[in-house]
Amino acid sequence: MRILNHAALAVCGSLLVLANAETFTEDLLVKPLQDGRVLLHFEFSIQRTASTANETLYHYHLFPRQIGEISRRYDVDELHLSFTQGGWRESKWGSPPVNSQGIGAEVHARIKGGDVIQSESQWRGLTNALSGVFCASLNFIDTTNTATPQLTFAADRDAATATSGVLRHGYLPRENVCTENLTPWIKQLPCQSKSGLGLLLNPYRLYSADFHSMGLSLSFAKGPKGKRVQQYKQRLSVVVDPSALGLGGDGWTLSELVDRQLGTACPAATRSTVRVIQPSSGLKLAPKPASTTKLAGRGVSVFDLRKQPNVDIAFEFAPQKDYGAWPSERPSISAHRYVTGHGGSNGGVEATLTNRGDRAANVTYLDVLPWYLRVYSHTLDIQTQAADGSWNLLRPTSTAFTPAIDRGRPSSIEVALVLPASSRTTLRYSFDKGFLKYTEHPPDANRGFNIGPAIVSYQHDSTTGAELPLHCAIEQALSGPSECT
Repeated sequence: MRILNHAALAVCGSLLVLANAETFTEDLLVKPLQDGRVLLHFEFSIQRTASTANETLYHYHLFPRQIGEISRRYDVDELHLSFTQGGWRESKWGSPPVNSQGIGAEVHARIKGGDVIQSESQWRGLTNALSGVFCASLNFIDTTNTATPQLTFAADRDAATATSGVLRHGYLPRENVCTENLTPWIKQLPCQSKSGLGLLLNPYRLYSADFHSMGLSLSFAKGPKGKRVQQYKQRLSVVVDPSALGLGGDGWTLSELVDRQLGTACPAATRSTVRVIQPSSGLKLAPKPASTTKLAGRGVSVFDLRKQPNVDIAFEFAPQKDYGAWPSERPSISAHRYVTGHGGSNGGVEATLTNRGDRAANVTYLDVLPWYLRVYSHTLDIQTQAADGSWNLLRPTSTAFTPAIDRGRPSSIEVALVLPASSRTTLRYSFDKGFLKYTEHPPDANRGFNIGPAIVSYQHDSTTGAELPLHCAIEQALSGPSECT
């Protein structure tokens, strides 16, 4: 009996050590926008020490077991998944709280190892597993809509923790987002919707918003004392219109906005906060926040649920609705893409990249088109318009082109550019439209075909003194200093 007691104590001790290796934080960012709408950005983060020892590899305390088993089974070194509904209006809302995403579902992952054939099998298994977990159509991501970017996403990795692998990217532009995707997403949280900020996740309000983006990311980073840690983050961003909900423009409370009342902090959370970004004038909050700080050059009121349980924040706006107190917060780099031409035989793509900064910027442009749009690489034309209005030919620093294979692989074109300061750059390229069988047309063919968005990536230059984009400021405020891409 004494031996059994010692064994039990040893097991309990090991469990305590393992539990201490995981931390969980939850944060909500509230930002009134210029047009009277309100941005709500939820961020839940779990961090645990990465280890190959069996006693820690198969133990799950806060970290969601489904995600851990999927990443281990399919050798996933890095994973990003997002579901987006609606478009982000940067001219009115400024910089987005997360990296901009197009409408639909997007997955990109880095598979360990350098075997392309093996990674294809792992990628197929990964998308099918995620499809089952999140009740989505991700199983329709196959070779016909999967790309292998060579230049894009390269800056997303931490050089200290990087390992070799094959990057895969898939997109479903017709994927609809609804509560059946939100329910399993909430179940990944340690406290789900029972306590903490999860209490505010009301699907009736979230899916009546003008913009909705839900996602998760899994990656490795360098933690304290140089240890390699695994980070799992869940993010949810919505833009809500109080006037559409029958709330007065002069004031409302957080519980009225989401139709849910905050309770106590999640017991598993080491940090549980509600952060309100304030304009320069015209907004009063009640009760008094626990502390104040700065974010992207703005004053932030921080409410700590561990010290202020059951808080219901009241927002009172000035009668003149001085939303003009917000300066322009548009990102320094913006992009706009559209299809040119007419008819059913050929066409083209034109993309405009604008650099509003006072320094040149290194950007990478990635466009993945379906196999039935056969892109001609020799038609690529890049022109830039300087501040004086003159147009000049701009040569890319690097290009990568993958031609399409009928019913087998999409076309992809990647271009690395140096955009001059205060410039407007236009990329043009042509394509032919392939012949489709009648069974290959999507439902409601008169509506046309959905094509995934192009991706423009760049790294923020902190030496310029320019304000951080909102999503970079959030990342650094909640997770510590990091490079912004």
